[in-house]
Amino acid sequence: MDIKLIRQNPDKFKEGCQKKNINIDIDKLLELDKKRREKLRNLEEIRAKKNLANKQIRKASVDEKEKIISKMREVDKKFELIKEEFNKIEKEFNSLLLKVPMPPAPDVPEGKTDKDNIEIKKWGQIPKFDFQPKDYLTLMKNLDLVDLERGAKIGGFRQYVLKNEAVLLEQAILKFSLDLLIKKGFIPMRPTVIVRGYALVGTGMFPFGREETYQVDKDLFLSGTTEVPLMAYHSNEIFKENELPKLYVGISSAFRKEAGSYGKDTKGLYRVHEFLQTEQIVICKNDLNESIKWHERLLKNSEEIMQALKIPYRVVNCCAGDLAQGQVKRYDIEAWVPSENRYRETHSDSYLLDFQTRRLNIRYREKSGEIKFAHSLNNTGIASPRILISLIENYQQKDGSILIPKVLQKYIDKKIIRKR
Repeated sequence: MDIKLIRQNPDKFKEGCQKKNINIDIDKLLELDKKRREKLRNLEEIRAKKNLANKQIRKASVDEKEKIISKMREVDKKFELIKEEFNKIEKEFNSLLLKVPMPPAPDVPEGKTDKDNIEIKKWGQIPKFDFQPKDYLTLMKNLDLVDLERGAKIGGFRQYVLKNEAVLLEQAILKFSLDLLIKKGFIPMRPTVIVRGYALVGTGMFPFGREETYQVDKDLFLSGTTEVPLMAYHSNEIFKENELPKLYVGISSAFRKEAGSYGKDTKGLYRVHEFLQTEQIVICKNDLNESIKWHERLLKNSEEIMQALKIPYRVVNCCAGDLAQGQVKRYDIEAWVPSENRYRETHSDSYLLDFQTRRLNIRYREKSGEIKFAHSLNNTGIASPRILISLIENYQQKDGSILIPKVLQKYIDKKIIRKR
């Protein structure tokens, strides 16, 4: 966060912490900020003295030089002492500042968990079966589409193996979402899934999400979402204003430990350690209305994907307590799951203003010459295997077969999945 904004309106940030259930001492942060600025002033004053002394030495006699140099040795000791104090304060200050959340937008509902999210719209008809519908795991096992047991044998808990038409169905869904978003002007990207720590700090996944992240080397990690490498792609860059917005649709694997989900969805494909996804990313001008416009547009893109698949869904406005640290506002799309008689989350659409771009140092130069931090947004294109759950259950037939959505048939060259 911009410390200047926190200085100007500490109560706004205290309220933001409270609403997001993030325990950060803003008063302590401001106290550290005051101390570090004081130490910085002291260092600048000493530097000014040393510069003046250097000028005096050039003009002084031999005796006078020795006196000035001797005096400067004491000044140097004081400088090093203050510098050490400053570095200690700066480290503590930066550590605390990294944890300060972006305050939620005024139209974000208050609440503690996803149970407090507010439904804002629904789409599609809930299917009425003239037979007893089965859950997706039963359907997939009967059609030899998944193997959880051997998945766990190979990769451990929450791992799985997709088989036969499920593999084709997954690839078809990903390709369909990719094609749709490319037509809307998004540049396709297949980024690395191994990222450096700065990319995770920069996107706000660290420090709070560290326990969710797989570490593969000293400063290398497996990304938990395609958003991370796509945002880090432009770190430490300055655009021209007319180069914005940047629109990307990334496709890659994502990896999560699911450390905070003990006891939740322990069996099946909803909460897994590894999945494939397409992700929408927008980097736009530093303008609230511009961010809001793109937030709605990203939601519309994902709704088009769900409507083309003809999967019933609802959209919720997520409450403040359900928002991540950097999110100003988030919509979730939740798909209907017949076996659970409820909607389950499949997409997350967020805008973050300059939270990520400030951390990643992504800026642009206005026509006036002024340099500003850009704004960033992200939303799921599609994520698999989670989307397969609702698709398979909603498209099941009485004989246990599964119809393939019309928009995917050209990718698979098949209209139905039957038992062999």
